Parts: sequence; structure tokens; C-alpha cells
Amino acid sequence: MNHFRLTFLSLLLSLSLSAQSLRILNFQGDTGYRHESQQAAKEMMSGLGRLHGWEILHLRESARITDEFLADIDVVIFNNNCGSEGPIFDAASAMALQRYVRGGGGWVGIHCAGAIRREAPDFLRWYRGLVGATFGGHPELQEATVGVEHHGHPATAALPDSMDFTDEWYFFEQSPRDRVNVLMSLDERTFSAPEKFRMGKDHPVTWYHHYDGGRAFFTALGHRPEVYRRADFQHMITGGIRWAAGYAAGHRLPVNNGLMVDLDARQGGQTNQRGRVVAWKNQVAGSPVQSFLPNDYGVRLSNPGSGRPRLVKTSTGSAVSFAEDELINEQEDALDHLMRGSGYTWLVVLKPYPTADPEGMTALGQSRLRDVNSFLGNLRNGGNYAGIWGCLEDDLTVWCGSRNGITFGRFDDNNPKVTGPQLEAGKFYVLAGRMGSGPGTVAIDLFVNAANPVASGRVPVNPRANPSRLAIGTERDATNHPGAESFDGEIARILIYERPLSDVELGRIMDMLRVQYEIKD
Repeated sequence: MNHFRLTFLSLLLSLSLSAQSLRILNFQGDTGYRHESQQAAKEMMSGLGRLHGWEILHLRESARITDEFLADIDVVIFNNNCGSEGPIFDAASAMALQRYVRGGGGWVGIHCAGAIRREAPDFLRWYRGLVGATFGGHPELQEATVGVEHHGHPATAALPDSMDFTDEWYFFEQSPRDRVNVLMSLDERTFSAPEKFRMGKDHPVTWYHHYDGGRAFFTALGHRPEVYRRADFQHMITGGIRWAAGYAAGHRLPVNNGLMVDLDARQGGQTNQRGRVVAWKNQVAGSPVQSFLPNDYGVRLSNPGSGRPRLVKTSTGSAVSFAEDELINEQEDALDHLMRGSGYTWLVVLKPYPTADPEGMTALGQSRLRDVNSFLGNLRNGGNYAGIWGCLEDDLTVWCGSRNGITFGRFDDNNPKVTGPQLEAGKFYVLAGRMGSGPGTVAIDLFVNAANPVASGRVPVNPRANPSRLAIGTERDATNHPGAESFDGEIARILIYERPLSDVELGRIMDMLRVQYEIKD
């Protein structure tokens, strides 16, 4: 990547955040060794503050870190400060920092922030969890290459695949990869160090994770003053701050053209006193598709109040947990045009549970349909069942399709089954389905975690197709057998566009969702 492109993308990032004023604590309190690069680190933060319109508070005295002081701080940065000869924090300031993080605060650690190691035992144990790893040491200062593993995060979005730094290459007692989301790693083939300073093929140097209620971003880079003056490093820190402040975990989408439905479990969910969802509101203003409500008619009348999913906490926020439950939108014809030529793209962030016994009966005494466990659909309840559906087989193999209503067959040319890989129970995925636009026969593609189709099919467009109301947690408004064709698992986000997104657009959204929900390949 050339310097102009990086500078241009950094400018775009600056402009996109100009309306988001942040109050940032740049903390550089330390004991013992003090890096000569601390002044450059401070100057970098002052410069980023001027560039983005952020208020930067510089502080060395940990005693000033109190609940009151942190109350209006958006992000706390530990900016290359070491604690090598005694504790930096007393009990009161340590507890204030912990309460700040547990209350949803954002933390960014740079270089020697990962080597603070003389604190009280309980706080040190917690702090090492915040960082994500335990410092082990470092070899002599030298140049080496770091590789970017993931470009979907704001910290790495405009960075090249690899960069050379002259730095002090920290190693850690063990790789944090199982606990954090790694963004950048050291290529140990490019440096010289004794075996005791090596981590082998897995040597992370930059990562992010949700921790104890808050958000933490850390990079081990930053020993030398010139590092803080590099545009790529400043871009990385800017993106890390942005994510830690919560903006990257917010609800702004990179593509809004054609968006009809945005169901986000972190907002818009209304529950009763038992924590059951009684309404899930679409976040797209002006859309004809509004709230999704429980199915309180048909067979459900035999057990009033049944079929309501639960709102549950996850490591990245909330999800709606379905178990023979469903939520139905009342707008009968709002999505008919998706099957009549406009095409569509849906995306779902979900975690499947093990499927219920397909030979068993539902809680309401209904027989289950084998290999049809639908997380969304708007099939018409009768006739040739025109509409969209996204489903799992009983072994959690994911599939999708569009039924054009010309024939009933399951499955035939008018009702293709586009089958992807088998998913793993208890793990979140980003799934997407896409149907092409226009008359004639169009493509249907299925995606899992990336904008490369894992399976494809084709379906004739029927301009008279007549789907029905959109259902979440099942394939249709099945008043006669609720729970029989239902998804068991958690849904954190659903997006539906009234057009087929391009591969580039779909990739941007899937990358964003993978970052937000910490989804790994």
C-alpha cells in the first residue's frame, strides 16, 4: 500500500469520526524503567486529538484515577508505561479501573503496558486478563516483519499485509490466541533471538477482546520514538481507540442502500418479567417491516404464552435464544417483491444448539420435519409455499433456498436447496444468502463467515410469487404446527436487503459483523 492511499484512508477515517467527540485519558504513570519514547507517545496522542476533535487528558498520577474521574472518560490508554520496580496503583485506583471496565469502559494498551508486573496479586491477575497475555521478556532491539491476519477491524482496515518495524519484540508466557482476537503477528523467520525469546509460529503482537464487561485493545509495538510517528502505527492506534470506545461495536453499517430489516439483539428487544421476548423492533426507520411479535394464535392457543424466545447475554452483548419459539412480523406483503425480481441479501449472526430429536415430538405434541430447522423464512402457509428460507439440517448442515411458488416439490428446479457445510454447535457464525435480481433464472448463493460462496444454485423468478409474513426462528407463520420446523439456538443480528449486494459490499458487512461478534474462521 502506498503512502498516499494510507494517508487518504486515514483522512476518511478522521472525517467519519469527526462528529464523534471522545474524551480520552492518556495515562503514563509508571515505576522504574521509563521509555525514552514516552514523549513521542504523548505527542502522538495530542496530535490524534487535534486531528479527530478528541479531548485528550494526560495523566501520570494514578491516585487521581477514581470513579468520578473516569465517569466521563470514553477510553483509557496505558501509553507505554512500565511498572518494573513497584506498584503503580493503590487499592482505590485499582478498584476504580476495574469498575470502569466492568461498566463497559474501553481500554487501549501500548507496548510496556503489557509489562506492568509489580501490582497487588489480585489486581495483577485481573490486569493480565485485561491485557490478554503475560509478559515473558524480549530479545535485543532489531528490525522484523509483522503480518496482518485480519483486515476487517478498524485498526487494520487500511494496513498492508505486512510491515517492517524496528522494535523490542515482546514474547509472552503463552499465546493468547484462544482468549483474544489476533490482528497482527511477528514473523519469527525475520528476526534473530535465542530460543527462550521465541514463541514459534504463533507470536501475536496486536489483538483485541471483550473482557469483564469492557473492551480491550493491545499492541506490543512501540519501543522506539519513531514508531509513534509512523502513519501506519497511528492509523492502527486510531482504529483501536475507535473500537474500544464502542463505535465499531455500534450499529452503523458500511452499506445501507436497500436495507429493509436490521434486528439487533443489543437493542430493540422488549421482554416480560420472565425475560421472554414479547417484541423485537426493526431498527430501520421508515421500513414497512416493523416489530416482530410472538405467535399467539392457532395451536399456540392451547398453551397461552408459549413460543416466546429468551433474551440472553453473550460475550459481545446479547442474543435472542430460540427453542421451538418464533417471532412473526405482521406485514403480510412487505417482502413479496424480493421474490418477484428485486432479489435479496440476508445476513444472520447465529449460534446453533444441538438439534432436538427429529423423531420426537414438540412441546405441543407436533411431529418434527426432518432436516428443516429454519432460522428465518417467509414461506406462504399453504399452496406451493412461495418465499425465502434459511435452515439447518438435523446435523447442523446449513442450507438456504427460494421457493418461487410455481410447483410444490421439495426440492426441484423451482425450489432449489443450496447446501453448505456442517456447522458446530455452540459457535457463532455469520451466514448470508443472496438471490440475484431481474427476470429469468437467477443465482442463489450461500456464504459462511466470508464473501466467497460455499454453495450456489439457480431458480426461475416468478413475477407473481406471493410469499407471506416474515418469521424468525421458523420458516413460516405455521399456526398449525409451531415448533415443528424451528431453529434451536441464538440469533444476535439479522440484516435483510431488498437487492443482491455485490461481493465487495457483502465482504465489508461480513467483516464488520465478524469483528463485532468476535467470530473466527
